[in-house]
Amino acid sequence: MIHARRNELLGNALMLLGMLLIVASIFFTVWLRSSIKSLQYRLGNLQQRQHQLMKEQRNLVATRESLLSIANIDQVAKKMGFDFPDRSKVIYVKEKG
Repeated sequence: MIHARRNELLGNALMLLGMLLIVASIFFTVWLRSSIKSLQYRLGNLQQRQHQLMKEQRNLVATRESLLSIANIDQVAKKMGFDFPDRSKVIYVKEKG
């Protein structure tokens, strides 16, 4: 009788432990899927941001190249009043050595 009672308590404890493990595994699975979805969302946002930054970088490089082009520098210099000198206006300076 004592053994039957002990076996019954042990069986109830094992059943309770099994149910707790099942519930815990369900919560863990839901949490894991939620975490994965959250990471996928963040990754998507980061990829979108990377794409925007790469596009901006290409635009900035193109702007830099156009600003540093010889034609643009020549145009800006002419607007400021600079022009290529005549050969007669060129002064050569000798370096002391």
